Amino acid sequence: MGMLDEIKAVLMGGAGGGQLQKGRLVVTEEWAGGFQSIAFLYNPETVTVVKKAQFKEHQTQGSDAGRKEWTHGVSRSLTISELYFDTYETRANVRDMYVSKLEKLVHRDPKLKRPPKVIFVWGAFMNESSDYNANQWFVTSITVKYTMFLNDGRPVRAKVTLELKETQDQGGQSQGGGGEGQHSVHTLQMGESLQDISSQLYGDSSQWRQIADANGIDNPTDLAPGTQLKIPPKK
Repeated sequence: MGMLDEIKAVLMGGAGGGQLQKGRLVVTEEWAGGFQSIAFLYNPETVTVVKKAQFKEHQTQGSDAGRKEWTHGVSRSLTISELYFDTYETRANVRDMYVSKLEKLVHRDPKLKRPPKVIFVWGAFMNESSDYNANQWFVTSITVKYTMFLNDGRPVRAKVTLELKETQDQGGQSQGGGGEGQHSVHTLQMGESLQDISSQLYGDSSQWRQIADANGIDNPTDLAPGTQLKIPPKK
């Protein structure tokens, strides 16, 4: 089973049959963190999505407000709160069992040289193919409040708030230079094919072999989401 199949299996777990849909974060890349998905013991109380646009204001004589000039969009941010993790019945350390895993998502991964990308999945609110997950996310902040302890000081209940930021690297953005004749870099998204990328970046899906050749790809159907692809200039 390839990584994409494993992720799909994780996302389908517990679905249907009227069962409660558990929220979870799914890591979309191969990384050294030791897990690909972490489910929330209790679903979040609130999910806040913020999308902003950046404007430059030009002073206008005799006006109370200046003329606005749109400059660029700002990546979406996603706040997931409050998440409860409880290990009171088993007496396990809630930090070791849950919180430490979440904290790995904000640390530099030795394989990726940065934190891993994730998607947020929760039933009908946001599935793996949602527009909100199209660019994937970085976990930028984790705030933990430990609210219950055993007599020996062992934490057994925690309340967690996560803040995520869109990666915004879809679309073959160049990394370093990007001048004519240089390769740009595109991060493969879940469900995306080389034909999709070729159509998006070249305007011609039949040019996918350029991308395959530039990356030494023999089997274009066996690529993991999160793969960094070199995009050669269009011939």
